[in-house]
Amino acid sequence: MDIHTFRFQRGFTLLEVITTLSISAILTSTAIPAFHELIVRTRLTTEINTFVSHLHYTRSEAIKRGVRAIMCRSTDGESCERTAGWEEGWIIFADYNANRELDGRDELLFVEKGEENGITITSGRRRRIVYQNTGRSPGSNGTYVFCNPDYPEYAKAVIISNTGRPRISTVRPDGTDLECGG
Repeated sequence: MDIHTFRFQRGFTLLEVITTLSISAILTSTAIPAFHELIVRTRLTTEINTFVSHLHYTRSEAIKRGVRAIMCRSTDGESCERTAGWEEGWIIFADYNANRELDGRDELLFVEKGEENGITITSGRRRRIVYQNTGRSPGSNGTYVFCNPDYPEYAKAVIISNTGRPRISTVRPDGTDLECGG
C-alpha cells in the first residue's frame, strides 16, 4: 500500500463513534419510559373497551330474550363470586328464574377470563350488573373504576346509568376524582 491509499479510505473516528453512541443512549433512555406509559394506557383502554362491549351485549340479550340478563364477577366461569374483583373475570347469563344467580334453566351466554395485566377494576359493593328486559339497569348509577396502581393518573371509570347506557369518564358522577382501587 502506498500513501495515496490511506488518504482516500473512509471510516469513523473513535470520537465520532462515542458521540453517536452517547446520543443514541440518551434518546433511548427517554423513549423507553414513554413507550411503557403508552403500553399501560393501551392496556387500560383495551380493558375498558372489552368491558363496555360486554355491557352492550348483556343489554341486547336482555331485550332480545325478554328476560333479565346479568353480568357478574366470576373466577370459575360457572357462578357469580362475592369476593373476586372484576379484573379476575366475569360471566354473562340469561336469568330465566329471576334469582340473580346462574342455576336451573338459566343460560350461560359468555365467559370472560381475567388477565394478569396490572389493571384493577373496582365497583364498590356491586357484584353484578342486571339488565331488565327493557334494557334498563335498576338501582342507582354504577361506577366501575379501571386503574393501574402504578399509574393512578390514567384511571378511568365506566358509569352505567339507570337507562342501562355506559359512558366513560375521568371523574366520578359527582365530579370528584377517581381513586385507584376504591
